[in-house]
Parts: sequence; C-alpha cells; structure tokens
Amino acid sequence: MILKATFQVIEKHKSSQESYTILSIGCGSGLFEKPFLTKLIELKKSIHFVGVDPKEVGCVKTGEWCQELSTIQPEKFRFKIHPVKLKKFESFQSFDIILLIHSFYYFSEIESSFQKIYELLREEGIAIIVIAVKTELRELPYYVNQRLYQRSMPFSDDLYQFFSEHNISVHQEIIESPLNITKCFQKDSQLGKHLLDFIVGANTTYFSPSQLQVLLDYLSSNSQKLDGGKIMIPNSVSFYYFQKQKEEEIKKKGTNEKW
Repeated sequence: MILKATFQVIEKHKSSQESYTILSIGCGSGLFEKPFLTKLIELKKSIHFVGVDPKEVGCVKTGEWCQELSTIQPEKFRFKIHPVKLKKFESFQSFDIILLIHSFYYFSEIESSFQKIYELLREEGIAIIVIAVKTELRELPYYVNQRLYQRSMPFSDDLYQFFSEHNISVHQEIIESPLNITKCFQKDSQLGKHLLDFIVGANTTYFSPSQLQVLLDYLSSNSQKLDGGKIMIPNSVSFYYFQKQKEEEIKKKGTNEKW
C-alpha cells in the first residue's frame, strides 16, 4: 500500500523525468527500497541511489542487493550506502526523491532533522514520510523507548503539529493496515518472536515470563479474533509528502520562513 501511494505521487509530479537521484534515510535492509527501485528500473528509469542507516548489518544487506541490481543494469543503476546517522551524513549533491519510511522514530529532534532533509532536497524534489499513527499497537514501543532509552518516540500527530506550526504545506493520507499477530500467541513460533520484537521495538528474549505475559494480555485485549482463527490488531500509518518550491516562488511570496 505504501509502494502504491509512493508511485502515485511520482506519477503525479515526476512521471516525465527519465532519471532520479534518490536518498533513503533509514534504509535498513531495504524491505521497501528494493521493490521500489526494481520497479523504477523496470519503467526504464535511471537511478542514482544513496542509502543511509546507522546499523551496519542492514547496510551490508542493502549493499548486496544493490550490487546485484547494478550488475544486471550497470547503465541504469548506481548506488552508495552510508552506515551513519542522518546528522553525520554529508552530501554535495541534492536529491529528487527522499524516502523516510518509518525513520522519524529514531531522530532525536524533529526540527533539526527536517531542516537537514530540506537542505538535501532538490528544487521541486519530493520528500515522502511514512510514520505510524499512535494506536494501541504503537503504545508499546512508545513506552518501551521511554523506559529503555529515556526518550519519547514521535508519531504522526507530532509531525502534523510540527508542519502546522511552521506553515509547511504537506499532503497526508491515512493507510489502514491491520496486523496479523496470530503467531505471537504460538509459543515456539520464530515468526511470532520476530513479530513481538518488531511490535515493542526491543528483543523480547530478555523479557521475564511475567513481562511477556503482560505483553500478550495487552495484545489480546486490543485485538480481534476472526473466523478461521486469525488474530488481528488495528494499525495505521500516515503517508506524508511535500514538494520543495523553486527559489523564485519562495521569493515571490516574500516569506522569511526557513522552508
């Protein structure tokens, strides 16, 4: 659904463009980026892709599939992966498209992060931000972050408030995507374990039996059991995008805003 929404934005604003410079901030192992870039190449687009993520394991995996794409389409695809945080990332080039797919949770401060993203964006370039709406499911990583790292975790409402306070014109779409958590209740399921880790944003191996039971009870009380045995919990994300204005358009408006 996020891929579909992203391509709708590109079709609307960038369809005539034959080549793209693309930056993914928080690319991880490329679960979104790989199918996204593959589809663009299938559409005969030329791509210069840059991935940024502080976790080296994810960067290595992204580098591997990028190398495969580059080998298959050397004239259409170039790439560079940087295992660093956004604040330490430096680039002499600007970008047509900047992707922030579930990345904003890890930024220590919204305004300074957005300022850097804006500076990296080319005139008429597009930034795409996907961030969770704070539902019962997302309450869990919020409180785990507070407990383990002593920091709050931003959600869609926080970003919307920031955009409103700074008069930043953005487009927003809510994408509903209920999560199947059936495997979480199967004791020996490896997939269930990975799902629990993903949901809370921490390694549940280190949870005590009582902590784990509290977690499962919470999920059970906020989920719905469907015919056939599937257990689903509500989940939704905000899909934001904005386009950087040309310098002359900003001057015409006579604004002193930073963006």
